[in-house]
Formats: sequence, structure tokens, C-alpha cells
Amino acid sequence: MSRQDTESDGTLGIGAGYAIFQLSKALIAQDNSLSEEARANAAERIMRWQQVIAHAVQGSAQYGSRTPFVDIPAWVTLEVSTGGFATGRLLAGGELTEYERELAASIRGVRAGAERLDINTWHLTDEGLEALQHRLIRGDYRIDVPEEAALPTVAWLLGRQRAEEARRLIETIVPFFDRLRFFPAPAQGLPVSAAEVHVFPVGEIKQQLATLPAQSRLAVQKQVIETRLPLYDAAISHFLLTYLEEWPCRCYPEGWHEKAAELCTRFDATCRAGTPSRSRVVELYTLLAHCSRAPSTLTGRQVGRIRRIVGDFVRKHGLPDSDAHREYRSRQRWEVAAPGHHLIAEAVSARLARYPTNAGISDFSSLSEPITAEESEAFKLTEGIGLPKAIHRRLERCRSGTIAELIDCGVITSGDTIAQVLPAMTAEIRSAGFRDAVLRMLYAATYRSFRRRRSLLLLNLQNQVALNELPWVAAVEGDRQLHAGAADAARQALVETSALTLSAFPHAILPNKLLQEFHALAKTAKLDLPFVDEIAADIFMGEFSNKFIEAARRAARLIAGTLYARYYDIDTDALATIPDRPKLQTPEPWWQRSQNGSDALTILSARRAKSELGSWHPATNGTIIEQQQILTTQNLAPLFCELDLKMLLQSRLGKLALTCFEWICARQQMRTACYHARLVMLKNTAYAWRQMVFYLSMLDESGRYSAFADIENHFAAQPAAFRDRFLPAMNGLRLAAAGHRLPQSEPTDEGARVFLGWSTNPHWLLSS
Repeated sequence: MSRQDTESDGTLGIGAGYAIFQLSKALIAQDNSLSEEARANAAERIMRWQQVIAHAVQGSAQYGSRTPFVDIPAWVTLEVSTGGFATGRLLAGGELTEYERELAASIRGVRAGAERLDINTWHLTDEGLEALQHRLIRGDYRIDVPEEAALPTVAWLLGRQRAEEARRLIETIVPFFDRLRFFPAPAQGLPVSAAEVHVFPVGEIKQQLATLPAQSRLAVQKQVIETRLPLYDAAISHFLLTYLEEWPCRCYPEGWHEKAAELCTRFDATCRAGTPSRSRVVELYTLLAHCSRAPSTLTGRQVGRIRRIVGDFVRKHGLPDSDAHREYRSRQRWEVAAPGHHLIAEAVSARLARYPTNAGISDFSSLSEPITAEESEAFKLTEGIGLPKAIHRRLERCRSGTIAELIDCGVITSGDTIAQVLPAMTAEIRSAGFRDAVLRMLYAATYRSFRRRRSLLLLNLQNQVALNELPWVAAVEGDRQLHAGAADAARQALVETSALTLSAFPHAILPNKLLQEFHALAKTAKLDLPFVDEIAADIFMGEFSNKFIEAARRAARLIAGTLYARYYDIDTDALATIPDRPKLQTPEPWWQRSQNGSDALTILSARRAKSELGSWHPATNGTIIEQQQILTTQNLAPLFCELDLKMLLQSRLGKLALTCFEWICARQQMRTACYHARLVMLKNTAYAWRQMVFYLSMLDESGRYSAFADIENHFAAQPAAFRDRFLPAMNGLRLAAAGHRLPQSEPTDEGARVFLGWSTNPHWLLSS
């Protein structure tokens, strides 16, 4: 699309400023002290943002569209940077993979420079189709991007004599044969099972351990303890020989100066790059060198400094030749005597060679054993050395198990991580509707790869590309036969996963990637649940879709008469009847619709935030979005009502509320110098506060009374400075609990406030 075209539809300039900001961050983050891998990642990030800026400036990309590049259909998987900006790179294209080069070398007639075109074409020959069909039956393939499932689908269709459907699919993808890879690579090991999931595959952890760099800080520490500290002890002992009437340098035994000069020579030999240059050891040896050469020129200040260093040493450690001090030094030497972590990591990496690279590991008993005799000889390590905790933690990252097990052992640390592993379960449930086992496996592999696609920045309430929009998926969707068993399994998975996520991370709103999986499970379970995404304040277009409006209506019925409705002063009767968006005969440009306030929820949210629509100011947008989150409960209401989590979690709601409050107190008291980081902290703690209020509202009276008592006790145990600063928020909660409705923007006469995260003025929690 040309610059003139983008001017006509109002999209010119979207992305350029943001992309320039991201590029500047990436350039600033460059650091020569980073590892080689980190520097390579930084260079890749810089290149991606340079591509985005080039497209934005040249007008060659229509950011905000489902198809930002001309002649590239929506089903093609694009490389997408932070914020939803496509770089122009096609993930199934680019440089030939190692497998493609090997395959090109094995096929007669493949032309140099046209390898991908010729390989794609070869897969449509009898030989190529037979190879694909054998691979489908064995299941030994890996689909990293969805396009790699296209030709296997063609092979499956032809194997069922569905030539016409195969022909239509081929016609769709043939124009991209020279650019995109439509076939999979072989895989090691068995296909992924949903019974157990893993966050990191064995191959990735094996590579990380094998390339773990030596820690220069530990090498310096070892050098200091083994060579410099004994010399420090020797210098202290040598100066103690000069004491008279509690002052050093008053008398020098015979040979003292020669011995001092020898110690200085030995000390100078230990100095090397990377060792501390400013320390008491260095200072003491500087004074010792001076004293060995010209003791009569020592000033009173220098003698006083020697006295101070020696005195502090003796008071802290005792005399250098005492038993206690010798034991202390022996313990220090023992602590640094172990080989470097990078050496042990290399041996542990070799242990992982016997496991499939794309799987996880459930049994770590043999992997966690001390260094064996064979490893001792191969890696020059001492037999019997145990694995350091840091190495064991890295090893644990490829653990496989149920989501609950991985949460318990600390491998899953957030809802985003659950979103990373849940597609393995969702894919199996979604594919259960296909009777054919081969197609079921192919669909599941396609689903998992599709969920790795990053979302695009979209305007005009457009939807992200759906799985069934991929031509090869659409070609087999008619084979799906949803049955009661699949629907029940999907509902059960949705209930269990949502309950686990909220129980493990009660303070955090459900991330968008996880909501995608919840939506897929709900669809399979034939549940109409209006899950709503978190909207970024810097790309908010000033309008909410009907999905948000329906979510607000349903939330109104659940929160009517509750603490939540009083605290946030919600007219639940009016909210329950809020109308859908008006249907316009001629769609208005997005910049006009947002200024006009085209839907009732946007208008209500802006009025509650006391903000004007159409300002395009991120902070103003943030206040409006936060009010929408309050009115919809940001997905809590449908889960608690439609899936009956209110009953399922009833016994845990008090603990969840307390956990939220503990997290809020801890984050609010973290020292953060960066102002932007403090704003992010405010937003996240306000969101956690909202979740806490919701959990409290779902409790019965006795449970709520007990939960309030726990919260008050924790608040009373906090430092006085924090209690004074946070008291207005606590008083607001107390008033709502007593049955009062709270003003949303201003403090009450008693100084109570509603805790919100966004503000267009300096936030009261930062200014106090």
C-alpha cells in the first residue's frame, strides 16, 4: 500500500514512533559484556525493528490490518515484534533449514537457487507423496510453523481419494512454493502427549548447559581466597611485629624490611586484570611497600591507617595465627575448591544426550546423581561431586508433568507459562473429533504450531486469524465430529486449568495467550463465554466490541449487591441492560468512531474515568480501559458463574484474597528508581487489588469476616511508613465492607480512596 493510500484511511504513522522507541531501547541495551548468544539476540532484535521502521516510513506495510503486506494472505505466518508489528519476514520462508539442504542434496534435479520451489514440487510427485504418507503413518514429523502441515494434508486427502479437495488446496499454496516451506522436518522420539507437558524441551536445556559460560566473578573470588587472603594474613602478622604501646611501626625486628619487600613482591605477582583494585588488602600492601623502603617518611595519617586496618581485622577475625582464624580460612578455601559450574554443566549436558530433544523428562533420579567415575575421567572432575543448586535448577526446567505438578515444583511461574504448555492439552482435546488417527495427530501438531503465532496489531475491531482460516485446516474441518465426550473433556480441562491458574497466581489477570486457549476449550465444550483480552493503552482505538458488552452484562448479574459493586460504585441494574454496539450502514473511520463514542460501554467507561474519548493519550486510554476491566471483572465473572468456580474455590477464596494483599504489600514496598517501572507496579498492584475485592465478594459472610481479619493482621505487621501511605486504600475497603458506596475519583471526607492503577495526574500513592 502506498503512502497516499495510508493517508486516505487514517493509518499513516501507526507504528513508526513506537518502533523508533523500541529500536532505541534495543540499541541502548547492547553491551559487550553480554554473552555471545545474548549479543546475537540483541542484534536480531535491532534488525527486526529496523525492518519495521523501514516499512512504516516507506508506507510498504499497512499496520493495523490483518494483511499488512500486499499479496501476502492472512494465513501466512509473519514474524511479529513487540506491539504486534510485522517485520516482513515470513517464518516458513527465509534461509533454507538444515533439513531442506539435506533433502535438496538427496533429490535428483533440484536446482541451485530454486531449492524450496523444487522440494515443494517434489512432494507432489508419486515418490514425494509416498514419503509424506509414510511419515504421517509413523508420526515421526515435527511442525514448527503451520505452513509445514499443508502438503501433509494434501497427501492425506489424496490417500482418501479426495482429489478435488487436494487440487483446490494445491492451487491455493502453489503461488508461494518458491517462498514458503509446506512440508515438515523429521522428529526424534514419540509424538507429544497431553498427559504430561513441559515448558522447555530437553534439547534447549542441553544446549544451555553445554554453553554455560565460566563465571568470571567466581574465578576472581577463588583467586582472592586462595592467593591474596593468605598474603593479607601475612601482612597483618608482619605489621603486628612492629607494635609498641598499641601503635604500629614503632619498632622493627631484624630482617623485617627484607621480609616486607618479599611479601610485596609476592603480592604484586598475584595482581591481574579483573581483581579488585580498591580494597583494604591493596591499601595495606601499598603501606607495607612504603614502610619497607622508607619507614622514616611515614606520616602520622598513614600510621593511623595501618593501625585502623590491623585493628579492624583482629576484632573481626582474631589473630592470623589463631585456631578460629585458621578454621575460617579453611572453610573459605573449601567453598571455592569445587570446580566451576560451567564444567559440571558440561557433564550434565552430556547426560541429556540419551533423551529425545523435543520432549521433557519426568524422572530426574539418574540425572541428579553426583559426578560418576566415567564423567570424572571424561570431564576432569572429582568423582562424587554433587550437582550445584544452580545447575539443578536449570536441569529442572525441562521437567515434564501435569500443570499442577509443574506449578508445585516451580517450573511454571505465571499464567503466561501455563499458556505456553496448555496448547498440548487443548490440541489433543480439539483433535478428538477426528475419527482418523493420522488426521487427529496432524491436526494436533498444526494446532500447537498455530498457537505459537504472535498476534498482529489490529484496528477497527478486526479479529486475529483463526485456525480454521488456514486453507489446509479448512479442507479437513468437515471431518470433525464433535461428540459429548470431547465436549465434556474440554469443559473439564477449562475448569481445572482456570482454577489452577487463579489458585497459583491469584493476583494476576489472565494473559491474552491463555485466554486464546480458554476460548478454544470453551468452543469445543459448546460454551458461550465472552472472554475479553487485555487491551494495550497505547493502541486503544476508543471502542469495545460486543464481546466486552456481553461480558459486562453477565458480570452485572453476578456482582449485584456485593462488596465489589459497592467498592467500585457500579449500577448493576443499568449495566445488566447496556445495549450492543449500533450497527452502522456505512462504517466510520476508526478515528471518527472513537471520538463519537460509538458504543455504550466505551461511553460509560470514559464517564466513570472522567476522561475524554479521542485524546489518544496512553494514560487517558488506560483510565478508560481500567474502568472496562472493572465493569467486566476482566474474565472473573464468567469463570465463577458459568463454570461454577465460585463453588469449587469457595474454601480457598479467603487465602487467595490474602495472597493478593501480601503480593500488593511486597510490590508496593520494593524500591524502584525508574519512574516508568513504578507506574507499571501501580497498574499491576491495582489490578491485584481488584482481584482481591472480587474474591472477597464471592465469599459468604463468615468467610469474608475471617479473610478481612487476616488482611488487617498482615497490614498491621507492615512498616509504619507504608501503613501511612496505603491507609486511604485500606479505609476505602473498610467503608465498602461496612455497606457504603465509594466515590471513584476523589477521596471521601474521611480520606478513604478507591485504589485505581491509572491516572492522568500524579498518582496519590506516588506523591504521598
